[in-house]
Amino acid sequence: MNQTPGVYPELTPELRDRSLIGMLKLFGPGAIIASVTIGSGETVFASRGGAIFGYSLFWCFLVGSLLKGLQVYSGCRFITLTGRHPLQSWMELPGPRGWFVLFISAMTIVWMPFWVGGGLPKMLGEFTNWVVGFPSQTNHEDFVFYGRLWGTFFVVVAVALTWLQSYGFLEKVQTLLISMLLFCMVMAALVSSPDLVAALTGTLVPTRPVYEPWLLEKFTEFRGRSPLVEVVTYLGALGGGTQDYLGYVGMLREKGWGLLGLSQGLDEAVPAPISESKENLARGLSWLRAPRIDVSVSFACIFVFTLCFGILGATVLYPRQLVPSGFDLLTMQSEYLIRPDQSHLVQTLMSFIYKTGIFFAFFGTIYGAYELYTRTTRECLVALLPRLRKVPLRKFRLWTLLWCVIPGLGLLWFLERDPVFIITPAALVGSALTCGLWCFAMLWADRAQLPAELQMRQALRMGILVAGIVLTVIPAIGIVRYVQDLMA
Repeated sequence: MNQTPGVYPELTPELRDRSLIGMLKLFGPGAIIASVTIGSGETVFASRGGAIFGYSLFWCFLVGSLLKGLQVYSGCRFITLTGRHPLQSWMELPGPRGWFVLFISAMTIVWMPFWVGGGLPKMLGEFTNWVVGFPSQTNHEDFVFYGRLWGTFFVVVAVALTWLQSYGFLEKVQTLLISMLLFCMVMAALVSSPDLVAALTGTLVPTRPVYEPWLLEKFTEFRGRSPLVEVVTYLGALGGGTQDYLGYVGMLREKGWGLLGLSQGLDEAVPAPISESKENLARGLSWLRAPRIDVSVSFACIFVFTLCFGILGATVLYPRQLVPSGFDLLTMQSEYLIRPDQSHLVQTLMSFIYKTGIFFAFFGTIYGAYELYTRTTRECLVALLPRLRKVPLRKFRLWTLLWCVIPGLGLLWFLERDPVFIITPAALVGSALTCGLWCFAMLWADRAQLPAELQMRQALRMGILVAGIVLTVIPAIGIVRYVQDLMA
């Protein structure tokens, strides 16, 4: 590592612009992470949570968004101030060299095909069958077959776009998708006429998750599934996990914020130590406005999406004692916008909005995930094997696509299970437990590798600590319960 003191570049015009327009100009990578996560957590699990628990579990959506937002910001903060990805710093944790990075990388990469193979493409394919009306749902075997065929088609299209696109194109497309989906889902929530007092109470007052008697009577699968496993699955799926966040932090290299502006390529040495002149340290702290805005807007969008789908589940499905599962995870939600008391014109418009929104939510997730996972794979492997830093991104993209697509299509075609079953272990481990461990590792890196003036202030440090405890302990308990349920 170069020992020339690191000096932060001058602030960009966007950072100096304190207006709303200036703030939105800084929103970029966050649009990708928001778009990639809404296809599973917000679209599926939030509405399922509302259908099962009503408004009482909304506090979990808020807590999950806050804790994961703090977790992600800690990584973005570190890479902006140091020019180093957190994975690189974690290689220096006490103990055998690289043990923690090896564990996190394995627990992250192994679950990628579960998200973009067996889970999301299957749901999108069957949803497309339902939209086009062929084949009939009464012919179950043909319906499942064509759903898999559609899912495979969308995977191929997403892979082709990923191979040909630029980062800038992806960012613009995902920003457009986020804007469109936010509009559609807020409209859907308002049309459903929710109990706003109950929604607010459920958001601000934590309650213990308990299955209603009708749920256990009508749906036998919940008799062997702990409520805690259900809740932790939501916590893991909502807002994404380390498979998304490690790549998201790596994408900040494209923006060149802070010291990244002096070390945009992985093959370039990162200046160290950081110059501790008062002017330089003050400029470094000013650079943090960029990742703070990007992460805040991103997770605000994620929370709004989550709340909207939770409201729809609690308002429309819970009173009717309907719980979406399997193919119904998407089609049952059509009742959110389409009701008998509406005119034909309104029904047609609402049907179009719903179908368009759901399609692009899922396709946007699959499409964006491949590029995000490419960055995750690169950051993990380069941290473990520094000699790979000179390998071009295109080769990492090829490796990632092969790893995600081949096992993913195997899950899509040969695993006869509900998508929730497929995604649950990935959510428990790769999207919950490893997120908590991330927080503890960031607390160490902040103290060990940053000048005192640039370290987290007490409030932020306590927030990261709480996030680490919650995102480690609760998922660990959930994993134990999950294994016990499987063995029962």
